[in-house]
Amino acid sequence: MEGSYRFAMDQKDIVRFLITTVGSFTQDRLINKEQRTQHKEQCAERLAAEDGSCYKDTEVRYSDQAVLANLDWGIEALEEAIDTSNMETKLARLDYAEKMLQVCALLNSDQRTAGVPNFYLSAWARLYLSYLWKMRNNDENSVLHVLEMFIVDPFFSRVDFAPELWKDLFLPQMSSIVGWYSEARHRLMVEVIPDSSDLSFTADLDQFFNESLIYSMRPDQVEKLQNLEELYRESLDENTRLFAKCYKDCMNSDSTRSKKMIPMLPIADPPVTPLHEVSRSIPDYEKFGPILPKTAGFSPVLRSKHGVRAESRLVYIQHRK
Repeated sequence: MEGSYRFAMDQKDIVRFLITTVGSFTQDRLINKEQRTQHKEQCAERLAAEDGSCYKDTEVRYSDQAVLANLDWGIEALEEAIDTSNMETKLARLDYAEKMLQVCALLNSDQRTAGVPNFYLSAWARLYLSYLWKMRNNDENSVLHVLEMFIVDPFFSRVDFAPELWKDLFLPQMSSIVGWYSEARHRLMVEVIPDSSDLSFTADLDQFFNESLIYSMRPDQVEKLQNLEELYRESLDENTRLFAKCYKDCMNSDSTRSKKMIPMLPIADPPVTPLHEVSRSIPDYEKFGPILPKTAGFSPVLRSKHGVRAESRLVYIQHRK
């Protein structure tokens, strides 16, 4: 199958690919202060949405406040290191930022802090630790922190933290999954839209999948669409984590002189084999799983992870915006 393929590269090629790709990403982020500021505001908005949704009447423990403060102080210290031209101050700020960011990076991902899933806080901290090690000219550590980010939280890393980097590192491996999703979505379109059987398999379906159409769908069709989106997201998340772990093994193997076995890259198989030939050229309309607005908090994703479907059509429509 077209989508199920391994890298035509050896381990050293993979390591060079990771260092070059992640290095370009982190360098661009370090140069663009406006983008970093906007990203921080967007993440803070998601945290505020979660805090206001189901934890507004819950007293936040001091220890939880301290953890969130460490993340904020770490980000602030890194920004100061970026802005200063004094090398002594820069190094001191980087050391302080590392201590603060490590607090969140090492959180237990199965727990929460002040109502926020720890996997989100840990991934956020890993992203900034990647910036930090890039500033120290240590590309290997920078790459490892990025890979840890995708391992601990593949969904929000793809949606909030580094969507463009996810496309470079992982999307080429996911073409069979995207092909399966496109085909399943196409079949649903044929079921929902009158006279749509002649639509091309690769048609731009977003022009048809609008709110009025979703409102007109039967409850069983809405459920099919929700289940498809959730299965798609889960498949992307699972395979992102698998590839990130394999990339990490490649990095660690390259950094040692032992003759340990070179890790084999996995094959990203879709939940169901597509009937059509899948192109490695991914259509622009693909959203790579349900995209949550910044005001949605984390509850919809957490419900999905525990096998609980969204409660209404409106929830689904909000996710699609």
